[in-house]
Amino acid sequence: MTGDLRSARLDAGLSQNELAVGLPVRGRAVSEWETGAVEPTLAHLMLLARALGRRLVVLGRDGEVLSGRLRVRAGEPWEVFERRRLAVPLRNRRLALGLSQQALGRCVGVSRDSIQRWELVRVPPRPIALIVWAQKLGYTVALERLDSFSRWAGTSDQFDRQLRDLINTLAAAQKGDHHVHQRGPLADSCEEAGGR
Repeated sequence: MTGDLRSARLDAGLSQNELAVGLPVRGRAVSEWETGAVEPTLAHLMLLARALGRRLVVLGRDGEVLSGRLRVRAGEPWEVFERRRLAVPLRNRRLALGLSQQALGRCVGVSRDSIQRWELVRVPPRPIALIVWAQKLGYTVALERLDSFSRWAGTSDQFDRQLRDLINTLAAAQKGDHHVHQRGPLADSCEEAGGR
């Protein structure tokens, strides 16, 4: 995914420093993400994708973008809506397969509580956890161009304000004003969950 973002940055003719302008990071952070030296948070990844005219999507087994018909809830921040847009098809797939949160958690290498928090959009998964979560359900997380989607459901002013708020929150967290929650690494393999 970071390789795809690097390609999008190069296609746009932007340096790492130019891309970092307007984001709550320096060009060095973009470099570390692109080389895999440091993993961006999901919020950073969503902002980076947005700055490059992309967004994260969940693809079904046939390559179809899965998101359902979600509407922005009153007062819902952009980041929460985007995380919910990713979580809903994964929750629906788990339910369709008849897997419990505990069985899926064992498969992904996290606790049942983690799966529950991710599905309820209470805590964001690390990007690698999101990818593994989708893969264990037979889906894929990918980047799609924003022009292939209908516009985010809020007004342009709402979107811009919420995006600025998210950037300010991430900048404050990077300066140590807020605690940023990190999760440990996921297990590399998964045993069959519940005989599926």
